[in-house]
Amino acid sequence: MSNGSKPQILVVDDEPSVRETLGMLLMSVGYAVAMAENGVSAVSQLDRAVPDLIVTDLNMPEMSGIELISHVRSRYPQISIIAMSGDYLGDAVPAGIIADMFYPKGQHPYHLLTTIASLIATNPARGSARESGAQPKFDS
Repeated sequence: MSNGSKPQILVVDDEPSVRETLGMLLMSVGYAVAMAENGVSAVSQLDRAVPDLIVTDLNMPEMSGIELISHVRSRYPQISIIAMSGDYLGDAVPAGIIADMFYPKGQHPYHLLTTIASLIATNPARGSARESGAQPKFDS
């Protein structure tokens, strides 16, 4: 990011313990983090602040992670997305999921952290959404 601020991540999961644990982990390594309990809440947050990356569970009530990813891809194609679930095995993105990467719940968090760092470092559009309008309000 050209302004030197922390990369911003939106964590979306309907399980409070997962959401809070991921949030604390990501903040501890230097990311600014916002959290949402489902896709509807995440969309509302996206109207106010555009993160560099979204980590979203796939199975949630009201609006699933699959629906959220589809929404993000159509309105904010520059945002990197990591889908996560305990319902799939392996690191490959499940068929039909248009995320950049997949993180199987239960895998060591090191894999998630390295994936996030890699996506943020290689996303050429990082920061462009914020520079074009919406100002993020993330916890730092």
